[in-house]
Amino acid sequence: MRINSRVMAIATAIATMSTSFVPAATHAAMTNEPSAVFSPGDLIKGQSTSSVYYYASNGKRYVFPNEKTYFTWYTDFSTVKTISDAQLGVIAIGGNVTYRPGMKMLKITTDPRTYVVDQGGILRHVGSEQLANTLYGLNWKNVIEDLPDPFFINYRVGTAIQTASDYNPANVKTLTTTIAQDKQFDETKVTISIGSPSSGIVPASTTVKKGVQITWTNRDNQLHTVVGTGIDSGNIQVGQSWSKTFDTVGSFDYHCGIHTSMQGTVNVVQ
Repeated sequence: MRINSRVMAIATAIATMSTSFVPAATHAAMTNEPSAVFSPGDLIKGQSTSSVYYYASNGKRYVFPNEKTYFTWYTDFSTVKTISDAQLGVIAIGGNVTYRPGMKMLKITTDPRTYVVDQGGILRHVGSEQLANTLYGLNWKNVIEDLPDPFFINYRVGTAIQTASDYNPANVKTLTTTIAQDKQFDETKVTISIGSPSSGIVPASTTVKKGVQITWTNRDNQLHTVVGTGIDSGNIQVGQSWSKTFDTVGSFDYHCGIHTSMQGTVNVVQ
């Protein structure tokens, strides 16, 4: 199906793996006071930058390549949490966020085909205008957005949509309400990063559900430990990890036995 491109909102390509879009100042009621308290599923930004990231259960941050992608998941920036630049630097980039499934159809800038988005960043070709009309109604053309070529590598091409029974936008949206669901993260496992004594443990305080396994990963260049009531990691070498499953509801304080100023809390809820 050939559909004329609309005027692109982004005129130049953006590097996909190392940069995030910067929200316009008029959009955001974002506080710039740093916090050490955040959990998987939160939106975060550094204190000196406006780029927004999704913080995942694997302890990594995921980039929103542009505002169009962001607004398929969120309506505003009111829930974004500011953390220190040092903390942000400890959190590795895990990849890019893709469009929320079911929200839009996409057309690659240099590809005449039009696609729906399925879970996991899968693009599925829509074979005819009639089929697009069945899926998205009479105003289906208004649902199409242009995807700049550099962002295409964030997606995979799946099987084409042959009939309306192959894909239901409403059902796909219902099944994919979070980025964690879209990327199929294992939310029973959460990673906390151990930074340097100056950047600390990231996040210093996090909330998880009962039964979740937490893994502390040493991202510093020196030895660390995790010590607290019922918590004793032994030495965690550079680049290595230690895990513990929390089966009791409550708040559990801990610290590094070598660098005692590095402290953290795990809050376990039902």
